Amino acid sequence: MAKRILFWSVLALLMLAVTSAYAGNKVAPIVDHKFITGFEPIPDMNYEPAMPGLRTDSPGEVIGTTQYDYQTNGSSGNRAGVDSQGGVHFVWMNGISYPSQRAVYFNYVDNAGNWLQPTQLSQVNGAGYCQGGVTSDDRCAASYHSANNPGQENYVIYAEDQFTGFGLFRYFDPPDMMAQRCYWPYFCIDRNDNIHVVSCENWPNAGDPQAIGYTVSTDGGSTWSVMISVDTLETISQNVVASPVSDKVAIVYSHPNDFETQWRNTIYYIQSDDGLTWDWRYGKVDVTGYGAPDSLYCYTDLAAIYDYNDNLNIVWNAQWVTDEGIYYRTFLLHYSNGTHVITQLRETPETWPAGCSYGIWNRPVCKMSLGVHQASGNIFTVYTAFDTLDCSAGGYANGDIHMQYTADGGLTWSAPQNLTNSPTPGCIAGNCDSDHWSALADKVDDNLHIIYVEDKDAGGIPQTEGQITTSPVKYLAVPTITGVHQTGSMPTTFELSQNYPNPFNAQTNIDFDLDQGSKVELCVYGITGAKVATLVDGALEAGHHSISWDASDVSSGVYYYKMRSNGEELTRKMTLLK
Repeated sequence: MAKRILFWSVLALLMLAVTSAYAGNKVAPIVDHKFITGFEPIPDMNYEPAMPGLRTDSPGEVIGTTQYDYQTNGSSGNRAGVDSQGGVHFVWMNGISYPSQRAVYFNYVDNAGNWLQPTQLSQVNGAGYCQGGVTSDDRCAASYHSANNPGQENYVIYAEDQFTGFGLFRYFDPPDMMAQRCYWPYFCIDRNDNIHVVSCENWPNAGDPQAIGYTVSTDGGSTWSVMISVDTLETISQNVVASPVSDKVAIVYSHPNDFETQWRNTIYYIQSDDGLTWDWRYGKVDVTGYGAPDSLYCYTDLAAIYDYNDNLNIVWNAQWVTDEGIYYRTFLLHYSNGTHVITQLRETPETWPAGCSYGIWNRPVCKMSLGVHQASGNIFTVYTAFDTLDCSAGGYANGDIHMQYTADGGLTWSAPQNLTNSPTPGCIAGNCDSDHWSALADKVDDNLHIIYVEDKDAGGIPQTEGQITTSPVKYLAVPTITGVHQTGSMPTTFELSQNYPNPFNAQTNIDFDLDQGSKVELCVYGITGAKVATLVDGALEAGHHSISWDASDVSSGVYYYKMRSNGEELTRKMTLLK
């Protein structure tokens, strides 16, 4: 169950917990990671073609492929966007023939289910590390860094489709030069159609301090402001987001506590109330306050979004870092500047098995993104979670895409739900289902709109992890009924239905009715009375709701699920058979 923790007390609680947690925890040595430019030499490994028929056991629709399984080094950002007509626009980095040919690709599906087809968006070979969005008049927008060959400098591109879903792009040239050329652009378009871009320097050595620069265009990309240095970082974490209901824009990033390692960071943001004027010197807010004597730090992954109450929401992962090294246990955390509360969504086990790596630039939970449902105000986060029992033959953990949501601005969160649930333990190259590098569209309607890579061999090829494969790029539309979702006519009773299927193997569904909005707690218990899982813990609207329970890590047996609401309690029995 997510705990409600006051902002100023969370640091003290974590500091008290850290001493007792060290004793049983496992630690890895501190190792800085290399950045990726797209011109790395071909790894000393074989190319493994996909299995016949391009097996795709993970859910969703194939919208393209890539040999370049990486999509971001750090923060996931956005690569899917929903327009006002219900069409969905996608961009991704496509390794056509790794690493000699790389490009940014685009695809589009309209609200009737008609697809464009995978279309090359970028103009020259070497483009990649893209971000996507949608303009106010329903055209795809994208940013990426581009290059012709290793002898030429990379440069940042901003592009816009000329018509909705056509794939005919116009290209613009925002500033991209600090002391070094800037790569890895992230962007947003505010409600006044101003285009905000942040990107960071690429120094030749991993761990070199790198400035992040900011520029804005107020005329559709024709002209840009002078690039301003926002701050100096050790990671590729920068996000820029705009409010849907005001002129606010925020830049969010992980700020280093020192410049000795990439691992000791705290969460910063700086906000402009009008989207154009910034207090670069005094306007930065330290959200987490990580630092000595506290040893909890954030790394390189974070996501940010404004909700429809005009509050800035940030999700990040954090872990203990000491002179011993980096502890495996990882916390997924959320902060809202509307409540000034930090809430824990989940934490991972304290140990990690030898010989099964989750890969460089990753943590056991990582690559988060955020979306908001306007009507309900619910905030959703989607991320990759690795399973210690699901490891490829090559020694890398297979990922699955997970989701959690909050109905009260982040004070409480639903239990994690595995959206792809495609374990392939012991898989050989070309036959794995490692679901990773997801991005959730910031607009949630009847569905969560997710793009991700079904990596056919776990590990990141740019870091020479795993084998080179042709991997599907997939679109997963998750009806919000897969989470807790209100459907149908308004019920008149408080009722908990029998789960289905029952008996079940690994996954089952539980429906319930609320005749009035209330705080709901739905938990699963074993026959001894010990709590096994918390499926719901938060406020829900009146209506019919459904939630699924993934019991793949629970042993066979009889279980009870109990729901409490408004002083009432209902219990039913179910049977898990494996």
